[in-house]
Amino acid sequence: MCNKKKYVLYILLTLSIAYSQSVPEKWLTYYEKSDFKKTPRYDETMQYCRELEKASPWIKVTSFGKSLQGRDLPLVIASSEKTFDAKKSATSKKATILIQNGIHSGEIDGKDACLMLLRDIAITKTKAALLDHVNLLIIPIFNVDGHERFGKYNRINQNGPEEMGWRVNAQNLNLNRDYMKADSPEMQAWLKMYNAWLPDFFVDCHVTDGADFQHIVTYSIETREMIAEPVRTWVNDSYIPALESRMKELGEDIIPYVFFADNKEPMKGLLEWPTPPRFSTAYTAIHNRPGLLIETHMLKDYKTRVEGTYKTLEVTIERVNEEYSMLKNAIKEADEQTKTALENPYPLLFGVGKGSSTITHFKGYKQTIEKSDVSGGDWIKYTNEPFEADIPRLDSIYVTKTIEPPKAYIIPAPWSEVIERLKYHGVKLERMTASLDLEVEMYRCSNFKWQARPFEGRHPVTFSVEKFKEKRTFPAGSIVAWMHQRTARVLIHALEPEAPDAFVQWGFFDAVFEQKEYAEDYVMEKVAREILAANPRLKEEFAYKVKTDSAFAASPDARLNFFYQRSPYWDKQLNVYPVARLMWEVPIPTEAVK
Repeated sequence: MCNKKKYVLYILLTLSIAYSQSVPEKWLTYYEKSDFKKTPRYDETMQYCRELEKASPWIKVTSFGKSLQGRDLPLVIASSEKTFDAKKSATSKKATILIQNGIHSGEIDGKDACLMLLRDIAITKTKAALLDHVNLLIIPIFNVDGHERFGKYNRINQNGPEEMGWRVNAQNLNLNRDYMKADSPEMQAWLKMYNAWLPDFFVDCHVTDGADFQHIVTYSIETREMIAEPVRTWVNDSYIPALESRMKELGEDIIPYVFFADNKEPMKGLLEWPTPPRFSTAYTAIHNRPGLLIETHMLKDYKTRVEGTYKTLEVTIERVNEEYSMLKNAIKEADEQTKTALENPYPLLFGVGKGSSTITHFKGYKQTIEKSDVSGGDWIKYTNEPFEADIPRLDSIYVTKTIEPPKAYIIPAPWSEVIERLKYHGVKLERMTASLDLEVEMYRCSNFKWQARPFEGRHPVTFSVEKFKEKRTFPAGSIVAWMHQRTARVLIHALEPEAPDAFVQWGFFDAVFEQKEYAEDYVMEKVAREILAANPRLKEEFAYKVKTDSAFAASPDARLNFFYQRSPYWDKQLNVYPVARLMWEVPIPTEAVK
């Protein structure tokens, strides 16, 4: 290309991207050079990052782990004070923001926005002030293997880029369902990185599916009991008002994440629901740190979406710059409260009411509904005719289940997989150095139902629980997880069996729900008669059950099992969740688990 043509291309590109000023051609990103239609592959992305590192002392390119297919999981650090390791970050007065892109690597707007943002901070210096009171951690691509499953047809609902990555990793796992169970090596590496750095603010960049509407950027952030009160107050009173007002000044009508209560009747309002910690922004919330979800609208062209992401990131970093001290103080207060005075009762489960406490000014497109001669169902057809309306946001989320937090959880040493997962989550564990008899609370489970089809590589289980107290002997080597630590909320969500992403619901403890000893019928025939002769009250109970329960009465196995369960031979540990709740402060001889 001749110099004149290069110069014309440079002028056109820089004029069409208002937020990047005076960009030398060398520093135009692959996305910009493609006329905003393409996103670079993994190698091209990392090459650009390494060029930034060579050119600027503020940039460091590192890796926080390996993918299943052997690719480095990249972490790019931007710091004007050269805070390039987690230990140094812990002593910095600046706030740390972690921006994650490509966990769903077909939804890749954030990667291209971040490459330009890094360039504008470290090379052109037009955004250098963003590092005044902030250190940035940027994951250009999290799901690196899915990113390289590149193709034109990976996102049927999405308008660009021309080619993109795939939603899941090489194990076919959705990483944004893996934060609590941590089955994938990518997530295990992420958890280690996150708990080493403990960033003060987290951003996860995505692209929506769902309805058609005018808004380019939607967002979600925890604003209720899932996150500690000091941080919740900062989010509600300081961050959200600034985000919405400043985005409006930039010409972006950002609104909370759009999910219609009824897709056929948008005027019924937008539905909000409690997010469990299998998702990124709810996971960071139980670490007492705010997490922002950016969801650009899938049907907008790629350039429009990337610009919207860039603006949202810039506004967020600006706000944290302004309030870095207040944010860090809120997090410090939340961590201290979690260690010393966790909410009691603690809100564990939430429901969604039909009421609304807020009104959202919504900009949509009118729609028609036809009966489809293909599917036989209703076909929603969006028109190009815009409309605006104030519609309710159905956000009356309320607590449906609370628990009294224990002083500690005690985990039998044989459950090594559970213990290792807790270590990934940054939980401090201790090992008992001597056997000890302790009175504890336990859960007995019943009414099991395993999901027939796999979900994220597992068959989740639901059940009912009944709490009981007993004195147990805990052998040396048993693991004690005390609640007086920063990760107390994480412990509750991992180990309380009714928590929405509890390890037991993901199948980590399935073996305790399997009967391992059985009685021969001819043996139980004799034992049953001995029990009946010795226990007149049980004889009455058996007769009543035969009379009132026809299925029981017709089943010889059920009738004999009735007596087996009441005999001294029955396994008293069957269906008992093995993690104990210690409700009283007692001295326990322990050593730290490394």
